[in-house]
Amino acid sequence: MIVSVLVNFRNMVFRRSPSERQHRPLPRTPSACRGAIVIVAALSVAAPATAAAQATAAAVPAPVSDGQNLLPQPGSSRPFLDSLNVNLGYTYDDNVTLGRTDDEILWDQSLALGANASRAFRISDNARLVVTGLLNGEKFNRYNGLSNVSGGLDAEIEYRQSGAFDAITYAAFARGWLDNYVSHLRDGSHYSLGVSARGALTDRIALFGELAHNERHAQSEVWNGIDHSALLNLDYSLSESGTLYLTGQYRRGDVVSDGHATLVNVSLAKVFVLDDAFPNQQWFAYRSDARTWIFTVGYNLPLGQQASLDISWRRVQSTPTANLNFDLQGSLRYVDNQYSIVLLKRF
Repeated sequence: MIVSVLVNFRNMVFRRSPSERQHRPLPRTPSACRGAIVIVAALSVAAPATAAAQATAAAVPAPVSDGQNLLPQPGSSRPFLDSLNVNLGYTYDDNVTLGRTDDEILWDQSLALGANASRAFRISDNARLVVTGLLNGEKFNRYNGLSNVSGGLDAEIEYRQSGAFDAITYAAFARGWLDNYVSHLRDGSHYSLGVSARGALTDRIALFGELAHNERHAQSEVWNGIDHSALLNLDYSLSESGTLYLTGQYRRGDVVSDGHATLVNVSLAKVFVLDDAFPNQQWFAYRSDARTWIFTVGYNLPLGQQASLDISWRRVQSTPTANLNFDLQGSLRYVDNQYSIVLLKRF
C-alpha cells in the first residue's frame, strides 16, 4: 500500500498553507481565507521529500477573530490538545530524480499519510506560543528507496497587535524533523528557522510571506545541504465554494539531483555518490549550488465543517550557479511537475 505525506495542516489553518505547499521536492529537501477550511504544512517538508534534499514547510495560524485571544481564560476547562489533524494524499511526480536530460528523468507516484497535533500557550493578550507535533509517512510505487517516515516538532511564537480585520500576524518559528528512508543514505534530520507575516487585504484576499534558513544532515554528505528561501502566497476565497491559491518561492543553496556520471554532472557537483534508491540504474546523486523557483496553483474545496479536498499543481525549476569551462549543448536546469490531491480531516 503506497503511503506518503503531502502536507501537514494545523489547528488554526485547515487548508494547506503556503509554506506547506512548498514542502515537496525542493531541492527536495505550507492565511486564512473566509468561507473555507484551511491548512499549512509540514514543516516542510517538510511533507514528502523525494529524490533530492529535503524541503520544509510551515504552519500558519488563522487570525484571532473579533479581537479576542483564542485561548480560554485561566481556570476554564480545556482539552490537552487544541487540534488533531490527519491528511491522506496522492501525488504524481514527473521527475523524481530531478534529472536534467531526458535519459535522466524518471517518474513515479505516491500515496501520503500524515498526522499532527497542536497546542497553544498564552504569552499575553497579543501573543502566543503554538507547539505542533508531526508524524508523516510516504510510499513510492516504482522506486521504493524514496519511501520514508519522518517525525518532527514545530514551535512558533505569534504576535498580532489587535483583533482588527487588517491587523497583521507576525511569527518566528523553529522546526525540526528526524527522517528515516528505505534509502539509508538519506537518513538524518533537517530543520528550519525563520519569520513570517500574514494578513487580509479584503474579505476575500489574504497574503502570507515567509523568510527561512533551512539545513539538512544525512548519512551521506551528498544530502547535507543548506539553503535560504523566500515565499509569498495569495489566497482568494470563493466563499462556500472554496479557496483558490497561488504560491511562489525562491530558494538559493544546495540541491540534489540524480543522473549519469557525465562530465557535466561531475563538474557541477560539490560531492556525489552512487544512489542506493535506484539500485538497477547505476544512478549517481550529486549535490550542487543552484537557484530554484517553485510555483504552486491550487484549489481547496470544503467538505463540511471538518474536512476539505485540496487539488494542486506544483512546478519546480532549478538552475545550477556553477560556470563550466567547456561548451555545453542544451540547458543546465531541471524542471519537475507534481500533481496532487489531498483529503484533509480535522478531529
